[in-house]
Amino acid sequence: MKAAMINRYDELSNLFRRAGCGAVLLVILSACGGGTATPPVPPVDTPRYLLGGTVSGLLPGASVVLMNGTDKVTVTANGAFSFAGKLAAGASYDGKVDSTSAGLGCSIAHGTATMGNADVSALTVRCLPVVLAGVQEKIQLVAGMVGDAAGNYYIADAGNHVIHKLGTDGTLSVYAGVMGKEGGDDGPVSGATLSFTAGTRLAIDRQANIFLSDYCHAVLRKITPAGVVSTVAGQRRSSCETDDLEAASAYVDGQGAQARFGLPGSLIADANGDVLLVDTHKNAIRRVTASGVVSTLPWTYAPMPEVHSDFQRVGRLAIDPAGNVYFSDITGTYVFRIQNGIAVKVAGNRSQAGSVDGIGGAASFFRIRGMRFNRDGELLLVDGASIRKVQADGRVTTLLGAGVFDANGQDAGFQQLSEMVLEPSGAMVVYDLGRHMLRRLDQAGKLSTLPALPGHIGLVDGVGAAARLTLGYARAVVADVAGNVYLADDVNKVIRRVTPDGTVSIFAGMAGQGGSVNGVRGTATLQGPVAMAFDREGNLYFADQYHGMPRLVLRKINKQGEVSSIAELPVSYGTRFALAVDQQDNVYWVNNAGDGIYRRAPGGEFSLFVPYENAMKALNGKTGTRDYISAASLAVDRHGALYFEDVQHHVIFKVAQNGDVSHFAGTPLQRGGKDGPPGTGSLSSSDYFPLMIDANDKLYTGSQGAIRRIDTAGVISTLQLGWGSPVLSTFAIGNGVLYGFTAQALIQAPLP
Repeated sequence: MKAAMINRYDELSNLFRRAGCGAVLLVILSACGGGTATPPVPPVDTPRYLLGGTVSGLLPGASVVLMNGTDKVTVTANGAFSFAGKLAAGASYDGKVDSTSAGLGCSIAHGTATMGNADVSALTVRCLPVVLAGVQEKIQLVAGMVGDAAGNYYIADAGNHVIHKLGTDGTLSVYAGVMGKEGGDDGPVSGATLSFTAGTRLAIDRQANIFLSDYCHAVLRKITPAGVVSTVAGQRRSSCETDDLEAASAYVDGQGAQARFGLPGSLIADANGDVLLVDTHKNAIRRVTASGVVSTLPWTYAPMPEVHSDFQRVGRLAIDPAGNVYFSDITGTYVFRIQNGIAVKVAGNRSQAGSVDGIGGAASFFRIRGMRFNRDGELLLVDGASIRKVQADGRVTTLLGAGVFDANGQDAGFQQLSEMVLEPSGAMVVYDLGRHMLRRLDQAGKLSTLPALPGHIGLVDGVGAAARLTLGYARAVVADVAGNVYLADDVNKVIRRVTPDGTVSIFAGMAGQGGSVNGVRGTATLQGPVAMAFDREGNLYFADQYHGMPRLVLRKINKQGEVSSIAELPVSYGTRFALAVDQQDNVYWVNNAGDGIYRRAPGGEFSLFVPYENAMKALNGKTGTRDYISAASLAVDRHGALYFEDVQHHVIFKVAQNGDVSHFAGTPLQRGGKDGPPGTGSLSSSDYFPLMIDANDKLYTGSQGAIRRIDTAGVISTLQLGWGSPVLSTFAIGNGVLYGFTAQALIQAPLP
């Protein structure tokens, strides 16, 4: 009996260890003849699965941080990856690129879906170096420049919508605004948003307050030395695309937000702390006091029969030590002075070209831009490729112009000066738009280049950063299916090619030798390529423009590298052009000053295919006061449909093969960056940005500094790309990669 009890105790102990107390209690009750409860069903764990994929393109030492909600993973090598957290079947996921190593851009495909009943390894992350060739400048597009008494410079960057500060130690930093984000939010400089265009200018007063004219949005803004941004006067409008500039309501004097500006441009601060600014469209000079009171300066022109009315429009401003207002005309041909409310001519004439020294009307200017008075009361100005001085009696002399060489005997002259700042020491800093350089001229006449903007340009072949891209822009860019990029360089009369490894070389033409000689691409001569397009076989068509003439010729480079001339293009007086070739080898042509889209069938001549009046009808009366269309972009899909973008009405049209036109994307007369379907989404097509199309017939264009994608239903979305917010003059798509031409560099980003 005792042995039996011991054995029974051992059995209970084993049950306790294996099943826990609850199970043992049931056994005991059962042994005692009590309890009839059914054992509970153990909980079933919900299956959960891994989310992951593959990464490619990471260079040694580089990394990419990926995220799905709050779950993040850092990937340091190419190959497979997965997030730590698992997801249940039916859960949605949204994989994104959170951050990358400097200089690396990554995108993710197949990143958004719903989990099934298995692990997911479909996320595909592709990485590329952001800069493919050339050197990308930190300052993209200088729109204005001022200096303070301590020797610091403040540079308005119209590309990045920020003000950079160049310190006395040469350090370049963002002083105000958020890189790449356009806006009008006031507040601390670190979070305030700014908006710059080519018409924006800066001024600084004696208290080191910086003023900026928001040309498009019609307000005057101020940045205090304490780093606070505020709107001083005017009421912000949505864009510079406005139809009310002729209305009196666009020009109202008053206090702060009650005042109205048209297109505020050049500005200067006087000794009293007031700001004078040019209201460009109205040809008025407005005064804004420190308290924000706006008034219009009363003045008129003296009788000057030799000065045509076209030249009596205010350009740049300057104020002499006595408080007299000087201004150039908008073409940069004359200098005027306002005395007792009357504007009189100080110097300049339009009968002789170029920068000629002399007195008064015997002197001439090429194109005046920045103007400042020095401490001796002399007016200094930048004029084309020269720095010049104007004295009170109208005597004009050239301080520095052609024939400037550096210590190595290389040409160190200017190309196209646009801004200037005078230092307290008497030295000056100028911005050379033609070379995208900041140059300093000291009191001894020594010219140097500031490291903050050295101007990495030129016609230099090489690999990656060793290459130089001419003048920082290309008239057109296209890419082939292998990812080779072709740049139309009309300045040097060549087409350049950039391979996927960043090797830059001349593809066709002979540098600096204009002509129309056909033959092998390396010995053929080009007049000036301004538009390009590939056909389905890989032949490259290009429009070749004769210098200074409206004559253009359609030429072709076949796959064997032979250049031939095909046909005369319709006479074009425009400045922006586009070509497209469909699957049947029909060639389409447009220019921004034309009357429609032209088409040429193989072996035929060009004829008008889409008259613009047909496109106007497709807008169903939603045209406002803009009774014409201006387009310079074309794309053709796999089915032969043609697309073009109208910068006047901010829409994309679709043209069927029979010529029928329909409104495809964007909202008529609504300029902006809103995503959505036709009638909701908006485009910002004011700069004749090209249209590109991918292998899935999705369109791409530029809007508000971003790349926009339009699906086959006309729905607009904004791409998140790894290259940040660069200023692009043009772009192309090839082999799943987006290529953009920015200041001094060709950059790239894999398409998401």
